[in-house]
Amino acid sequence: MPPIRRSRHRSRVLKTVRAGLGLAALILPVAHAQAPLLRLPNNYMSRFGSSEVAYTTATGYGVRYIPLPTDPDIRLSVVKQANYWEINAGSRVNDTTLAGGVYFNGYGAAAGIPRMEYTHNPDLGVQYSALVQGSGLHSHLSGGYAVRVLGNRVRVLGTAGIATQADVVAPYTQAEVAGSVDRTFGKVNTVAVTTLRTSLFPAQGQALGNVDLYVAASSSPLPGLSLAASHFERFVVGSVPLPDFGMGRYEESSAWALYRWPATGHLISLGGVRGRAGRNWISGYTTVWADVLLDVRGLPNLMGPGVGYQFGPDGKDSRWLVTLVTLGR
Repeated sequence: MPPIRRSRHRSRVLKTVRAGLGLAALILPVAHAQAPLLRLPNNYMSRFGSSEVAYTTATGYGVRYIPLPTDPDIRLSVVKQANYWEINAGSRVNDTTLAGGVYFNGYGAAAGIPRMEYTHNPDLGVQYSALVQGSGLHSHLSGGYAVRVLGNRVRVLGTAGIATQADVVAPYTQAEVAGSVDRTFGKVNTVAVTTLRTSLFPAQGQALGNVDLYVAASSSPLPGLSLAASHFERFVVGSVPLPDFGMGRYEESSAWALYRWPATGHLISLGGVRGRAGRNWISGYTTVWADVLLDVRGLPNLMGPGVGYQFGPDGKDSRWLVTLVTLGR
């Protein structure tokens, strides 16, 4: 499924600088013993592939999704924005997400978004979710069930719950059908995902229908060279009693090109270069990046600096972006 659909009830599209962080673990030896004092989980180093350094020349700096050396996998974020701190932690274990803290609310907001979430959403079977947010944003309590049909190619989900925002209380039901098709044409791999969703609010007499379309293509035309592009659109008909229920019109495109150098075995060598670009057609933001990826012996990922620029709508809110990026070997 497209990465943009991390949550079925997105309160808003967050603007953030995202990048990976690679770190080497420090293991302290115990005197007169072979075992280390600090026993790290077996997959601990690979967890850093989704960590992020956040920095802009205008406001925020800090780290997101830094893994703690624990089982289960707990991620910590600490980012200083202009007027508030993002401080939150979360974990995803056995199809269950548990997270809480203060979250991103825009670069210039007076305060972050306080949020607590407990969501169980496996591909099949029982689903349930509890979300509590501050700052006048929507909260909900819901439960449902998911099945697969037509040879497991189509997923069907039914959900019922109650959502609130400000002084509005809205019971709702939701039905969702999603399917995907992938094809290969020579050296080009393609995938298309379609999601149909209907939300009914009987107490308010309102209904919302939306269609999500996601298409992507990737290719490796030459040794070491990888190309990819994707496009996501959400079409919406109807209305909801809660402004931030998360089903507004959306359209976004992205593309990247990566060239990897063969491994040399040196302590530090050039691992690859990458160019990235993304466009949010609804908000009018365009972002371009140039990444240099270093191959550092002993680290699980390639890592290096990334420099980008955000072009805001009508020339406003434009800024330089600086990150530390990582990429799997």
